[in-house]
Amino acid sequence: MPARNAISKTIPAPTGGWDTRENIADTPSDRAVVMDNWFPETNKVTTRRGSTEHVTGLPATIESLIEYVAVTAAGKLFGASNGNIYDVTSAGAVGAAVSTGHSNDRWQHVAMGTAAGQYVRLFNGQDTPLLYDGSTWATTAITGPTATNLIWGNVHQKRLWVGEDNSVDAWYLGTDAISGAATKFPLGAVFRLGGYIMAMGTWTRDAGDGMDDVAVFISSEGECAVYQGTDPASASTWSLVGNFRIGKPVGRRCFVSAGTDLILVTQDGFVPLSAILSLDRSQAEKAALSKQISKAVNDAVRSYGSVYGWQPIVYPKAQMLVFNIPLSATVSHQYVFNTISGAPCRFTGMDAVCFGLLDDNLYYGSADGTVYRFDNGGADNPGGVAKDIPCDCSQAFAYFGSPGTTKVFKEAEPIFEANGVPNAAISLNVDYRLTAITALPSVSRSGATPGLWGSARWGVGLWGSGNQIYDGWRGVRGSGRAASARVRINTGTVRSSWLATNFLYIPGGHM
Repeated sequence: MPARNAISKTIPAPTGGWDTRENIADTPSDRAVVMDNWFPETNKVTTRRGSTEHVTGLPATIESLIEYVAVTAAGKLFGASNGNIYDVTSAGAVGAAVSTGHSNDRWQHVAMGTAAGQYVRLFNGQDTPLLYDGSTWATTAITGPTATNLIWGNVHQKRLWVGEDNSVDAWYLGTDAISGAATKFPLGAVFRLGGYIMAMGTWTRDAGDGMDDVAVFISSEGECAVYQGTDPASASTWSLVGNFRIGKPVGRRCFVSAGTDLILVTQDGFVPLSAILSLDRSQAEKAALSKQISKAVNDAVRSYGSVYGWQPIVYPKAQMLVFNIPLSATVSHQYVFNTISGAPCRFTGMDAVCFGLLDDNLYYGSADGTVYRFDNGGADNPGGVAKDIPCDCSQAFAYFGSPGTTKVFKEAEPIFEANGVPNAAISLNVDYRLTAITALPSVSRSGATPGLWGSARWGVGLWGSGNQIYDGWRGVRGSGRAASARVRINTGTVRSSWLATNFLYIPGGHM
């Protein structure tokens, strides 16, 4: 039995997410100093789902996934690999290429609807731009710029805008036109720092008298030119709102539309356009979505900013905003944010090169020529072999109400909600020393569940179909002023949510 002067305290699970910004001794109690493959929900943190093979057999690295959205028919998904484009809509082995002989697979694409139908236009900076209409691939002409140099596109106010590689000129077509003559819109005099147009987006802002779509041109040197209006040929209906300094963008796929905002991927972090334009660049971190993990993001940009594969994407079904962080041509992490709370975490083990959506499901292309479905199943399946997902989380250090008092920790009890016995282990970190990660046993796939965690449980069915509460005290050892629980789970067949942790300790250093 515990000593009579032992104290029990409860610390909620770190729903505030991963934190690399604060001093480790001053990190808020609802956060974590390590959070890999745990997703912070609003009331618990949950092990991520796996990834499963969707389409196999593409000949090389898949560098682009292209979604086609139809109005009256099912959507389609295409993957670019080895100079060809393949239909990867249906699961299974890949079929014959639908478009062949291209110079590279790094396509930027833009969807456009007109009275004639739905289209997607593709640009890669080396080949004549492609057009897909739901059944046929073609190379319809855009005249004015050098068509083979076109590398980005955007639809703004019913006009298709395009731009050449390494150029400071934008080009626009007529209203509802998908091809034909384009008119030059030079931006050399606007971008004072030089460089070239990296990308163009559309931002829906509140102009004071209602919502207004404005055109946003992002330069390679970290300038953002914002225009409002509908007809760029008319000075009375088109004007420059301003030129703003931002961090240099990272990669061609350097922004994502999230609600009415644009989130930019820059050297200063992941920043909402609506916030950054009102601040000096020196204050960018204050407005960044990624400010809580600013050190991790800045380190990643410095180390891997030139690696192909940076891409943000919104995954509404799971309330996730995903940023792909390529560490090499074959390895990547994802920094993932809860779109409701903004809490971040890191996913590992899914080596994505590019992402794409189809019918609200998220997919990624990999270096092994496979399209995987993200957030599906209990385990990852690289090469078709089930692989446990190692989930590792270390809570912020807590002082338990007495920062100056040494405590002798005796037991800890993490509380889980799960659809089976969690394959969990707990260790205790004291006084800001993080314990080294040790291996967990593999998850049994025969239906038997390893007995690493206790069988104590209650509240059957209380938390949802098939879920139960798992608890039970575990002996821990440590003495210090502050302590942090580190909980690790290997998940492959069971999905667990961490609710809270109870601690039992003796204050004042008494044994």
